[in-house]
Amino acid sequence: MPDYLELVKRIKLRDDHAFDILYEDTKYSVFSIIFAIVKDRYVAEDLMQDTYMKMLQAIHQYNGKAKFKTWLLTIAKNLAIDYYRKNAKITTIDLQLDEYLLPSHDDRSYEKLESEMYLNVLDIEERQIVLLKVVSELKHHEIAKIVGKPLGTVMWIYNKAIKKMQKLGEEDSNA
Repeated sequence: MPDYLELVKRIKLRDDHAFDILYEDTKYSVFSIIFAIVKDRYVAEDLMQDTYMKMLQAIHQYNGKAKFKTWLLTIAKNLAIDYYRKNAKITTIDLQLDEYLLPSHDDRSYEKLESEMYLNVLDIEERQIVLLKVVSELKHHEIAKIVGKPLGTVMWIYNKAIKKMQKLGEEDSNA
C-alpha cells in the first residue's frame, strides 16, 4: 500500500505520476462503492471520474486527520447517493447484463452473472458494505467511517448479507 500522505503532498504540487499511483491503488474501491449504490456500470464509471475530479478540487482541504482512502471513498459514496436520489425513479436496462438478450462470448460471463445474482439479493446498504469488505479489502472499522454507522451495526449488516447470499446458494444448489 502506498504512502497516501506522501502522494497527496506530491499531487498538491501537481505531480501526475503521484496521481497515477493513487488512482491505480484506489480505483477498484471507488468503483465498487459507487456501483453498489447506482447498480449501473456506465453511471458508476462517470461518477468515478467525478469522484477523482472532486478529490483534486478538494485536495488542498485534506488535512491528514482521516485516512486518505476513507476520505476519498466518502466523496465517492456521497456522489453516488446524490445521483441515486436524483434518478431513483428512472429505470435503466443494461443490455450487457441480460445474457438472454445479448449472449456474451466472454468465458467469465457466467461468473459475472452469478455474482450479480448474489449481489441482487442484497439491499443497497448491504451491497455497499459487502463490496467494501470483499473488493476493497477494508476493515470493518474503516467501512463504519465511510458509511457513517457504528462498527457493531456494520458487522451485523455484513453478516446478515453473507447469510442472505449463502441461503441463495443453498436454494440454488437444491434446485
